[in-house]
Amino acid sequence: MKYLKHVLWLLLALAVSAQAQTAKPVTIKPGKVFEKCMALVPSQKIEYRFESAAKMNFNLHYHKGEQVYYPVQLDRTNGESGLYEAKAKETYCLMWENKTSADVELTYSTTIGN
Repeated sequence: MKYLKHVLWLLLALAVSAQAQTAKPVTIKPGKVFEKCMALVPSQKIEYRFESAAKMNFNLHYHKGEQVYYPVQLDRTNGESGLYEAKAKETYCLMWENKTSADVELTYSTTIGN
């Protein structure tokens, strides 16, 4: 059963391999966050890029039990691009936080590949 679980996980990873996921603009309310999460396996890569109308906090993170790890963490940015390679089989999340007093429009895209 454990072997089958690993095979299914790898098949899922291959199915999403090198798939671009372009999102429509998202409006983030003051004091709120927007999160986009995806399951990755070791050595799988996520390429991300974004632009926002105002400076926001951004991070790429994952959870292991109650611990949260932040491989990428940027404060007060209104645009960035990057490539991150997964070190472990985890659900990785891109997260933007609007600390301003007004709505902020965010446009982002992700590509998952091997």
